[in-house]
Amino acid sequence: MIGVLKSLATTMKHALNGDTITVEYPEEAPEVSPRFRGIHKWSQERCIWCRQCETVCPNDTIQIVMDEDRNGEQYNLHVGQCIYCRLCEEVCPVEAILLTENFEFTGDTKHDLAYNKEQLKNVPWYKDMDPVNARESDREAWVDEGEGEVDYQ
Repeated sequence: MIGVLKSLATTMKHALNGDTITVEYPEEAPEVSPRFRGIHKWSQERCIWCRQCETVCPNDTIQIVMDEDRNGEQYNLHVGQCIYCRLCEEVCPVEAILLTENFEFTGDTKHDLAYNKEQLKNVPWYKDMDPVNARESDREAWVDEGEGEVDYQ
């Protein structure tokens, strides 16, 4: 009972404060956190086909098909299977794959959520935001100066 009263008091505090919490989506695009992990965007021009993203993916979401000369033929990513851990983005040495803030994707079947390289190249930026620039402050938050000497070298 006390928990219900506390939550009701918190709701009333925000309601009487005049702050708008909800938006009228889809007429108004909501603000997303720079740390939000949305659908992937892939750059064929940047990709060096090193297959590190495929190897590091814990859910086998990324599948790369190459010919005998190690030329990339297919780059497939199943966004419905992805857990959005961002490991593929972090391991990529050339930033060929990025997780955008775009959360707008749908499909009627699970096969509609399997994106090929053409679909991944055409994923739009959310509100024209470059996710790499948006996350610079986030990256600094992860790596700190620390205290004392560095002992891992």
